[in-house]
Amino acid sequence: MEAQDYTIKYPLDAVHSEKFAELIGKPKTAVDEMIKARKLPVIELRDPTKPNARAGERWVYIPEFNRAVREAYYNRPVEQRDAWLLWMGL
Repeated sequence: MEAQDYTIKYPLDAVHSEKFAELIGKPKTAVDEMIKARKLPVIELRDPTKPNARAGERWVYIPEFNRAVREAYYNRPVEQRDAWLLWMGL
């Protein structure tokens, strides 16, 4: 398989947590918890006219997520990473 086969493709580089949850097949609450625990790369969007606002909107940065997933996959030991191929007779 090619590295691009593991990449989430979407026309935007960053999406709201609800859309990201849909893309990866998780509930929105799970993605929100991952964001709170700093387990996802996020960009915080704030209204520039309100610099003292308490919080902004957090969007998940998809290219960095894809890079980390790809790195995690390829850094596994080969026998673990390719074990699923045995089930396919390869």
